Amino acid sequence: MKRALLLVFGLGWACLAAAQAFVAGRIEVVGNVHITAREILAAVPFKAGDTVTREQVLAARDAILDLGYFSEVSPELAFEEGDLIVLRFRVVEFPKIGHVAIEGVPPAPKGKGTLWSWIQAALAAPPVTEARVREILADHGIKSGQVLNRKKLEQGLQAVLEEYRNKDIATVQIGNVIPGEELVIEIQELNVVGHRFQGLSMVPEEEARKLVAVPVGALGKMSAIQASLAQLTRSVFFAEANLTAEPAEDGLVLVWQLKERVLLPTPMELKGIALAGVKAFPAEHMQARLAPLPSGVSTNLDVLRALAPVNDYYRREGFFLLDFVAEGVVDGVLHIRVKEGELNRIEVAPGSRTAAWVIERVMDLAPGQALTEARFSAARQALMSLGYFSDVTLEPRWVGDDLVLKVTVQDIDKLGSLRGSVSLSPTTGGLVGNLEYAQKNLWGTAQDVSLSFSRGLLQTGSTTWNLSYVGRAFPVYSLVGLDLYRKEEGDVRTLGGKVSLAYPVGPYLDLSLGLTSERSWQLPEQNELEPRTVVEVGLVWDDRDSPLFTRRGHRARISLERAGWFAPGVDYLAFRGEVARFWPVDLTLWGVESRLAVASRVLTQWGWNVPERYQFDLGGVNSVRGAKATRTERLSLLNAELRWEVAQGAWISLFGDLGMELRSGGAVKASWGVELAASIMGMFVRIDLCWPTDREPTWVPAFEFGMSPMF
Repeated sequence: MKRALLLVFGLGWACLAAAQAFVAGRIEVVGNVHITAREILAAVPFKAGDTVTREQVLAARDAILDLGYFSEVSPELAFEEGDLIVLRFRVVEFPKIGHVAIEGVPPAPKGKGTLWSWIQAALAAPPVTEARVREILADHGIKSGQVLNRKKLEQGLQAVLEEYRNKDIATVQIGNVIPGEELVIEIQELNVVGHRFQGLSMVPEEEARKLVAVPVGALGKMSAIQASLAQLTRSVFFAEANLTAEPAEDGLVLVWQLKERVLLPTPMELKGIALAGVKAFPAEHMQARLAPLPSGVSTNLDVLRALAPVNDYYRREGFFLLDFVAEGVVDGVLHIRVKEGELNRIEVAPGSRTAAWVIERVMDLAPGQALTEARFSAARQALMSLGYFSDVTLEPRWVGDDLVLKVTVQDIDKLGSLRGSVSLSPTTGGLVGNLEYAQKNLWGTAQDVSLSFSRGLLQTGSTTWNLSYVGRAFPVYSLVGLDLYRKEEGDVRTLGGKVSLAYPVGPYLDLSLGLTSERSWQLPEQNELEPRTVVEVGLVWDDRDSPLFTRRGHRARISLERAGWFAPGVDYLAFRGEVARFWPVDLTLWGVESRLAVASRVLTQWGWNVPERYQFDLGGVNSVRGAKATRTERLSLLNAELRWEVAQGAWISLFGDLGMELRSGGAVKASWGVELAASIMGMFVRIDLCWPTDREPTWVPAFEFGMSPMF
């Protein structure tokens, strides 16, 4: 082999400055220990034989640095005999981690052998333990046996800080981080040792201090800091409030940066205050709420104190963007314009599959409306209830005199599904072939369609299908739905359709209307039964935080159903009342935080002259799970669940159901068990393992399957 003579005539910047463009005959990596050259060169955007420039080489160096495994990367050029130019990247690799030392975080206390000692240890555990920090870092690849990666370390430390924030602790920072075979990470949990207020000139400090509810001598709670900032920004005395922190000997001093609201820069004699711009309430009522000014010369503080009752009233009614603007003094009267927070425009951030006009329509906010807390929360909930987004962020801001609301949504990756299956029919015992198709948010226009088709493969070969359409972006209406179906229940075949409309009458509140028409035949003779034409009217309240895994809020519905009122056929009246409520639960077990929710529902159905085949089921997958379904004209249900989210859109529940017929001597049924539920590719599935009371006691559960949430 020909002996090569390497002539290194420059390193790094100096060499590359001399060679503006050259052919990279060979590309090498030197200095790497654990990371292979192949992995490193995969980040280089060119290959041997390409003509490259200085800028491309420097970009390749940055790309290698961006891998995170190296503290230094230096490019070099060298000649071999035959004018072959060698491009060499000399790297300094971080070491392989032998041990991770966590400083500043207490370990979790352990019990001493008795159940009570373990309970005491669990109650005394710090919010974030050393074991939890190690687990978070390990999830990001920072653990023994792995090569230290700067990027993964940064992400892991950010995740640790996020864990503290999730535990409502704000005053935590990362201290010294010493890389090496022993990776040392210092986490500083800092107590609040004092408060300092900046920006005060006319407002006494005690006015600000009494609005701050962050205790001294303890870790700063995120909730207390946020509540204090909210109190300061809601106060009539301050136009803005921000927070920084400064290190002190034993912790942190919170520095509250305040901007006073100035309406009267120079003290003067005033006869009174005149308000303009009041639209949400009678102007004379707001004028009457003004506190009196002192006799003689009035200061800016006197004006603010006079405005305080007006400010407090607006804030209490949810006008969180309220502001006051001075418009001058005329004949001794200070004229103040009230800015109630009227929306000027909505800006939808790009990047979502859903059309911007659909998002704006679903939010039901219009320019000229005052953006109150109720409308703000209802707009977010309306977007979340579509089931298209994993998160929705609304950011109001003033641009001059215009109020702009920025909307950012995070799309759920998959909303459609197509699947087939073969199952055993619980009624006939025969095999049934199933085909289901669903697509949500067609063309980004908030329109959903689904089709299900089932056919018996043996015995009768009965066919059941359902075609459903739902649109949520129509003018005026919050929902337009159409269902067409064919079904067989026992010896009755039914062909029918339903049209549904929902009209918003207030935040979270919809008026629902429905019209159902059905024709039925008795099998096998095909004798036609009385048709059914039903009109349904109801009110629905829904302020849940999310339809996927609800942790807060309510869903309530009352409705009346009237059949045979204006069309021939069966004639009856039915009432339905339902209330579901949800409470969040945050639980940490063995250092792992879990999201849980307590969910409960109370349902009452009451009918008058309802034919048996249209009566209500007591028992079954949507009633008392696992219990045999019996029909009744009047019933009441209580369902309770403890839900544990195991992944986004999937949870495990412990449940208990209780149902009873509302008549003398009526049946009472109960069940308890475990439910597995998941939203998979736009389709919802739940499996129930039930132990009902209406069958012989056994350890073997009854299994039930549902294709929609119970509540």
